[in-house]
Amino acid sequence: MSIRLLSFLLCIAFCFAHVCFAQTFTEPRQTAGKPMLSAAEPPLFEGWTKPKLMLFFTGFLDGYIEPCGCAGLDQMKGGLSRRMTCLQQLEKNGWHVLPIDAGNLNKGFGQQEELKFNFVIDEAYRLMKYQAAGLGSRELLFPTDTLILYSVDVPGNPKRYTSANAAIMEFSPDFVVPYRILEKEGIKIGIVSVLGDSLRNKIHNDDIKTAAAAGKLKEVLPKIAAENCNKKVLIFHGTANELNMLLKEFPDRFDFVLPSDIPAEPPLQPRKIGKTVLIEVGEKGRYAVAAGLFDDEKMPIRFERIPFDSRYNNSPKIMELMKIYQDQLRQTGLSGLGIKPIPDKRSAILGSFAGSASCADCHETAHNIWKKSRHAKAWDSLKETAKPARNFDPECIACHVIGWNAAEFMPYQNGFRSEKETPKLVSVGCESCHGQGENHIKAEQGADTALQEKIRRQLRLSVEGETVKKHCLTCHDGNNSPHFDFDTYWKKIDHRETEKDAE
Repeated sequence: MSIRLLSFLLCIAFCFAHVCFAQTFTEPRQTAGKPMLSAAEPPLFEGWTKPKLMLFFTGFLDGYIEPCGCAGLDQMKGGLSRRMTCLQQLEKNGWHVLPIDAGNLNKGFGQQEELKFNFVIDEAYRLMKYQAAGLGSRELLFPTDTLILYSVDVPGNPKRYTSANAAIMEFSPDFVVPYRILEKEGIKIGIVSVLGDSLRNKIHNDDIKTAAAAGKLKEVLPKIAAENCNKKVLIFHGTANELNMLLKEFPDRFDFVLPSDIPAEPPLQPRKIGKTVLIEVGEKGRYAVAAGLFDDEKMPIRFERIPFDSRYNNSPKIMELMKIYQDQLRQTGLSGLGIKPIPDKRSAILGSFAGSASCADCHETAHNIWKKSRHAKAWDSLKETAKPARNFDPECIACHVIGWNAAEFMPYQNGFRSEKETPKLVSVGCESCHGQGENHIKAEQGADTALQEKIRRQLRLSVEGETVKKHCLTCHDGNNSPHFDFDTYWKKIDHRETEKDAE
């Protein structure tokens, strides 16, 4: 083992000791009664007997650790908390489950993503007993020392990541293991993960070494075959075309493939390429795909798409992790997370944000409609409705205050900073859609009619021209408001006062 590796492992040991707090958790409470089923999803495991082993495939969490709940949790899917409950229920039934993840667990890189990984994702996967995950392009965005912390096996602390053609520092099992062999109930599963060239070429970290996927598969497949595996799994990060070419070169060498080029939700039954089954798990951790292995010649494998919906209650253990994570965000603060205000080109004409109360004198009717809407209570929903509270989480703040870029999770200059510093900018207000009001107020108090009309044109939005709808969809997207219908919800907040407003 190299000296360079040893120095990194000492760092890992220190970091691991710092973040490992799981042993203090209590056992989850038992839930009473039958879980509520989603009307849109069929019952699960109908006609199933107990499988000899269930492979529980997930992946592509993309940082969506828990549904935000803005549209009502009963309407939303996903969440590590529900996934944990699902696995516990399967084990309680006496079923033997082997969780396998495709990777791409984080959304990107940065201080918040690393905190999220530290306090939620990595620990949650340990609690759910994952032993294998593909090293994806998203994980490779982390700095080298973070990658080593999560990827390199150390004595007494084996990790789950694997990749045959992406390595940290050098190609060596001492850094990233090229494949993993898992065994449960006498069944051996060989797992290998590779990156396609389209993703390899986007890596800009000199400490990460990559090689062609086909070449590395030729090296590791004989080693996996020597283990006499019952099933072989390929995790592939890349395009559908790259995967098709790879499977042509290695026809029927894998029983299951987890591709990264996937639909938003899995099909009810998986597709096949030759004899290889494509396990498409969907986006943002909303589903798992189960493959049950049976001693049945007529039907040796059965598949089930598992939605993490309201039939599963929240796991107390995962919710405790969420509390720790949210508290860490509070302690770190926006500046500690590296979040700094960004310029808004509209401020040159519109000035600064003034707060919704400043609009009330001239726009009384519209203001009264707004006060009765849920937009006016958006900040309270983060503090009081969300469990745990998320009023220090930039990914949530962005859509619940005035003066943030909701798509980038960044504040504009003179936008919301904190409830204490900028109380007039909490909740979704007039300026969230129309833009800054400072210069509009000043112009209306003056006599320059040309300036007044110029600024009015900047603030006016067109319902018929789809402009309003685009603003709504910035926050009411498929992740936060999966059943959002503009025509239905616009009627609840329609506050147009003049004919020009309706243009």
